[in-house]
Amino acid sequence: MKLFTKNNKNRVLKALEGELSYQKLTAPELHQFVQHWNYDDGIEPFKWIIKQKYLDKGTALCLYWMLQPDYFCNFKNEDEIKEDLNYHNYQLIKEIEEKYVSGFYTAANFSFDPNEEFLDLNANVKCIPYVMLVKSAGDVFEKQDIDFAFLRKPTEKELKSINTKINNALKIIQISNPDFIYDQTDEAVEAIIESVEYWKEKDFNQLKITNLSYLWLDCVRRKHNWDWIIWDWETGNNIGVTNASKELTCLADTIINHTIDGFQNSSIIADLYKDLSGVNSFFDLKKDPYSGIGLLFSTDHLKFREQ
Repeated sequence: MKLFTKNNKNRVLKALEGELSYQKLTAPELHQFVQHWNYDDGIEPFKWIIKQKYLDKGTALCLYWMLQPDYFCNFKNEDEIKEDLNYHNYQLIKEIEEKYVSGFYTAANFSFDPNEEFLDLNANVKCIPYVMLVKSAGDVFEKQDIDFAFLRKPTEKELKSINTKINNALKIIQISNPDFIYDQTDEAVEAIIESVEYWKEKDFNQLKITNLSYLWLDCVRRKHNWDWIIWDWETGNNIGVTNASKELTCLADTIINHTIDGFQNSSIIADLYKDLSGVNSFFDLKKDPYSGIGLLFSTDHLKFREQ
């Protein structure tokens, strides 16, 4: 198997997210697309894909088994299958089967073995042609990691930078509130809101008002026992805080940017801070306006890498 580059992975990811047409994917990219597709989202892409002569035999066989053809071996006849909610899957399975058996697919670069994952001694395969049970020719092309983002702990240098930004935030607040001391997180959150309202009416020019975000994140971290985190992208790093399970993340470049320009009321600074109490996933939120406006991100799909 030739090198599957970052560009190839990125194209598959974009196709899965609807940013690139799956019709533009190459044969190797289609093989990964089939393995990464969320089949709860339906089978619409595959109605076109299986009709392409350049589709690899291994990809067709992989898709065939992803659709669980053995499920339909439990029915007495096709009339009974037509009453099943998954009949559309059955139709696709039969079309793949017909094309595969007749030799419609000729390329055999990617090996797929249904026995590795889909078959065991108890499998009911009485309705499945023998050729569909046999490992296809070619090289094994296992499911690739196509997500270029991951979470990690900050380095010592990054932690020093975070502390510097928090200290700068304190200085910003003290311009309008000279007596402010960072002691209690609840009071600090209110001070951040007051500072945002103060600077909305003024030209803060060279003042890095977004440093207030780092103080807010530190309040969340202390109040809810979250941790500093680096959301590491292929194109750069984002600083944020995340809960213990690493399922939820707030990033530093969001909450002040959202409120200083009036996009959101500054009260959301306190609302999100309070609503994160006892929250481990989006399901724990009593309400969820936060992900839709880019303040709270789901990161349960990302890998966490220790330093």
